[in-house]
Amino acid sequence: MAGRGARAARRELEELADLTGALLATSAVARGLFRGSPWDLDVSGGFASPLTAELVRGADVLVGWGCAFTMWTTRHGTLIGPDTVVVQVDLDEDALGAHRPVHLGVTGDVARTARAVTRLLGGHRDGAGGDGDADGARGDGDAAGYRSAALAARIAGEGRWRDVPYEDEGGNGRIDPRTLTIGLDDLLPAERVVAVDSGNFMGYPSMFLDVPDERGFCFTQAFQSVGLGLATAIGAALARPDRLAVAALGDGGALMGVSELETVVRLGIPMVIVVYDDDGYGAEVHHFGPDGHPLDTVTFPPADIAAIARGFGCDAVTVRDVADLAEVARLLDGAGDRPLLVHARVARSRGAWWLEEAFRGH
Repeated sequence: MAGRGARAARRELEELADLTGALLATSAVARGLFRGSPWDLDVSGGFASPLTAELVRGADVLVGWGCAFTMWTTRHGTLIGPDTVVVQVDLDEDALGAHRPVHLGVTGDVARTARAVTRLLGGHRDGAGGDGDADGARGDGDAAGYRSAALAARIAGEGRWRDVPYEDEGGNGRIDPRTLTIGLDDLLPAERVVAVDSGNFMGYPSMFLDVPDERGFCFTQAFQSVGLGLATAIGAALARPDRLAVAALGDGGALMGVSELETVVRLGIPMVIVVYDDDGYGAEVHHFGPDGHPLDTVTFPPADIAAIARGFGCDAVTVRDVADLAEVARLLDGAGDRPLLVHARVARSRGAWWLEEAFRGH
């Protein structure tokens, strides 16, 4: 399991995983690191697909490389099996075991530590063989491990959230956020950088919008604060002008940062801004509502966010069902230097799956 501290060590970690038969997963902030590998499980934690959760929980050994093992990454510890041996590698000695007990903590750089373990297991690394293996060929450590042809087929067929069957909850002028995001994933260019704000909605773009690599995903959750998504997307767009920036926002966060639409227009950034609008702060609605708390301060009257965006100089379209995505496709095909805002009126009958999981620890 690779975290932010492993983002520069893909090659070393993949070689060690090949040698030991290990599967590959990441924390949310390192999403995309192993994209393209047939053994990539994508994100562990609250965003984990059912298959990823099953395989992480069933591991005999779990090694965190530059990964903090927070409650989010481990689903409050439930993703770690009772007999799993847990190892953590981190440059910061104080980080070892900070969020959960580990059986072994190793202070060290991720890439250098992975190379050292590969050598100890008799694997080849940069032309230097391991101990007792002068020609650099793999020794007894070369094993199938967790890998099999049947499992590779399961990962290919079940590993992505969009491959998990669901009952569409759209209707009455609102689109299911899963259906919306799968549709956008098909329409948007593959070379993208996705920046996600905080809120009930955030699991949908985080899990249903694919990213090309670990530099294609910007997560704003370090502060647990709503309203940072659009500014984050602007920074990502300026840092990677070769990729389309996609800002994924809730209606609350979008209205908090709405003045930044002027920045996007003024700088001529060809950005796509997706607003998941459920007429409220969805996390609070679904967290406090079931207990009978008043929700008048966290629910909003309907707002025409598309009209607001046009006032700033954006192209904009409101999406209430799948048919409305045709207009999104048309605007994308004719994209010039104007950003496009997609105002999605999304279904709001219940909290997102990841939110229900997260709030169990509150």
